[in-house]
Amino acid sequence: MSDLVLAIATHRWKDWLKCVESWYDTAGFDDPPHHYVVADEDVLVAYQEALEKTTEPIIGHIHDDVNIFERGWDERVLREFVDDSIGMVCFGGGRAFGSPDLYRVPYVLQNLGRSQFMSNLRNAEAHGTRFTGECDIACADGFAIFVRRKILDKWGGWPIGTPVSYFCYDMVLSAEVRRQGYRSRLVGVDCEHLSGKTASMLQLKDDHAAAHLWLYENYRDVLPFAVE
Repeated sequence: MSDLVLAIATHRWKDWLKCVESWYDTAGFDDPPHHYVVADEDVLVAYQEALEKTTEPIIGHIHDDVNIFERGWDERVLREFVDDSIGMVCFGGGRAFGSPDLYRVPYVLQNLGRSQFMSNLRNAEAHGTRFTGECDIACADGFAIFVRRKILDKWGGWPIGTPVSYFCYDMVLSAEVRRQGYRSRLVGVDCEHLSGKTASMLQLKDDHAAAHLWLYENYRDVLPFAVE
C-alpha cells in the first residue's frame, strides 16, 4: 500500500472527477495512493474527517479543480519525505512569509502575505516565477499540499472552531510545520489549477480578516520567516 492518501474536499462541480482522474493517470507507482472523499462540507471539516478515517503516514490535500500532467508526480512527492526533516511538500509556495516588520508596526493584514511565489503551474508566470525543481519554501499554497500525519496529530487536528477555514488554512499549516521544527518543500510538478472552480471557495460565511488576525495572534513565535 502506498504511504500516501489523498483527502478530497469537493462540492462536486461539473468536471471534478476529470481532475481527480488526471492524478491517477499520471501516478508513477504501481500501487498509487487511494483517496478519501468528503462532499459538501467545509474544507477543514472534510480534511479532519479524512485525517480520522485514514492511516497512511502522508496525507495529500489537492483541490478538486487541479489537473496533474506530470507522470510520476507521486514519486517526486514521496521522495522528499525520505528526509525526516521535511514536514510538508507542495506544488506552489512562497519563499518568504510575512513582512520583516510584521510585529514592529501596527497590524496590517497585507503584512502577513507570502512573497517570491514559485510553481510549475501551466500559468506560473501569472503568479510569480516558474520553477521545475525542488527547494525549501516558507509558505505553501493549499491547492496541493502533502503533510506528515504526525504533524497534524500533534497539532490536535485541523483548527476547527477557529476563524480559519478555506481562507488561510495553508498559511496556518505552514506556520505550524515550522513551529514543530520541520521544513517545507516545493516540488515543481507540471499542473494546472482551475482557480474559481472549486465550490468550496464559495464559503462566503468565512471571515477572511478574522482568519488572518487569528494567524497573526497565534504564531508570533515563528512569523515572519523566509528561506535562503
